[in-house]
Amino acid sequence: MDGIAYLIGVDGGGSKTLVRLATPEGRVLQEASGAGSALRNGAAKAWQVIGQTIERVFVQAALVRPDNAALAVGIGIAGENVAQWSADFRAMAPAFGALEIVNDGVATLLGAHGGAPGAIVAVGTGTIGLALDTDGSRRIVDGWGFPSGDDGSGAWMGLRALHHAQLALDGRAARGPLAEAVLALCRTELPPTTANEERATLLDWLARADQAAFARAARPVVMHAAQDAAARDILQAAAAEISLMIATLDPAQRLPLALCGGLAAALQPYLEHRLQARIVPEQADAAGGALLLAQRAWQQQKNPAKNPKETPA
Repeated sequence: MDGIAYLIGVDGGGSKTLVRLATPEGRVLQEASGAGSALRNGAAKAWQVIGQTIERVFVQAALVRPDNAALAVGIGIAGENVAQWSADFRAMAPAFGALEIVNDGVATLLGAHGGAPGAIVAVGTGTIGLALDTDGSRRIVDGWGFPSGDDGSGAWMGLRALHHAQLALDGRAARGPLAEAVLALCRTELPPTTANEERATLLDWLARADQAAFARAARPVVMHAAQDAAARDILQAAAAEISLMIATLDPAQRLPLALCGGLAAALQPYLEHRLQARIVPEQADAAGGALLLAQRAWQQQKNPAKNPKETPA
């Protein structure tokens, strides 16, 4: 008996954290979600959210949570590619029985193609594209972080939605369903004591907004694209960014391609038909990829003399 009772896969995104619980053989038992745990908000905050969500998954599974030493944990987390954030996060890690940590895009790639060669573009709060080629070479596009990167992401779309609302309030653009929905979102996210005057509402919301808040502002874009030209333009522009990422990742168009993340379904219809025809279903999501990491970390723990299987990015 090696002491590992459960596998834990963690997908730590900017807007949501998903934890999946499985047996050592990989049979999924339960999953639970929590707040975002992206490392841009600090390692301590990330571990707090992850710890709370791990507790929640055991409660929801009606299982007694064992000591950390009995858990093999794989984590794909946004911001891991920033050296200092990653170092801080690793330094604060609990003493799990086995642990492997990667960027959330890597976990998405692992899950999407089961660790086999392929390409993905993950579109959620942020955006990243990754490819593992048949010769073992790897490519990565974007993942630079908001606001200078993450093109086509939820935060990227939300930023443009807020800009459109500003134009509409000034009278520089038509005040249609998108502008109204953005203003309504801002009102609902502010404290009740905040002034109701529209310009003040928008300014107050912007003063408090972070990447996750801008990503929430992408929801009205998706919701009103059929009725509002400005919303439709934003989705079309986002799809153009995704198309460029795909072309850069796999110029020869040889690899299986998965479009992943919370905004994948909304963006796919705006891609050219030739790209839509190339897209294959994900074998698993990022939490599934993180479970694969957990299983590999556990196997390496059992067989330390063997070289660990290389993570594909």
